[in-house]
Amino acid sequence: MWNSIIITNNQIKNEDIKKIINGKNSSIIIKNFLKKEDCKKIIEKISTMNIERDSKKFNHIGPFLMNYTTKKEKYFDSAEKANEIFNKIFLSVENPINKIKTTISKFFPNYEISETKEDHRNYASCTIRRHKRGKSIPLHKDNVSYEGVEYQVSKINNQLSCILHLQETEKGGNLSIYNKQWEKKLEKHREIEFGYNPIVKKNAEADTIKSELGDLVIINPNYLHEVKKIQGNSDRVTLGIFFGIEDNTKKIFSWA
Repeated sequence: MWNSIIITNNQIKNEDIKKIINGKNSSIIIKNFLKKEDCKKIIEKISTMNIERDSKKFNHIGPFLMNYTTKKEKYFDSAEKANEIFNKIFLSVENPINKIKTTISKFFPNYEISETKEDHRNYASCTIRRHKRGKSIPLHKDNVSYEGVEYQVSKINNQLSCILHLQETEKGGNLSIYNKQWEKKLEKHREIEFGYNPIVKKNAEADTIKSELGDLVIINPNYLHEVKKIQGNSDRVTLGIFFGIEDNTKKIFSWA
């Protein structure tokens, strides 16, 4: 059945993450992953920082690698600046990046979380995004092996996406995941700006997730997914990290 596996921090099992990789389930939701107080402190800290010049009035903090497929130097320059900002944001709370990495390592007890560098430069440790009322994220997939071949992280076997919910809107903004894995033949339905024509999800079973503050959602981002239009007054704010699983070396890499 195409649905979510709902667990707590104390119920992490390798068999569950395999179900996500293999498309048996839509997602893993770890309830109350980060304390609500820490989520609120992160939002408060961001609001007091002068980051507008780096992030277009805080639509996002940190680069999104897929926007820099042919601009590696610019990506790593932006990643360096963003990582400095993240260090300041998480100074007075339990660092969510480290906590997510620790959790992923528990799902893969025989694998090693490796520092993700290329030419001695660090990848972005995460991306924080804010979506306002009326905004949505079109139907899409995230596949670094196809879209990011210029980067070393593209040489992986499987990819996971982790989304930590730092602030929820009152209505809308739900993540919908479809039981349809991306294939290259779907590229003919690609939209000019971003994502795919909704025709590609026809007849595909959907799981729509209503996450709560502090929840961590883990998906296989090669399955088509979208975020519905935000209708509430408060913004939807999330922290996202990608993880790449390399089976030959039993190493795990992270980036944003």
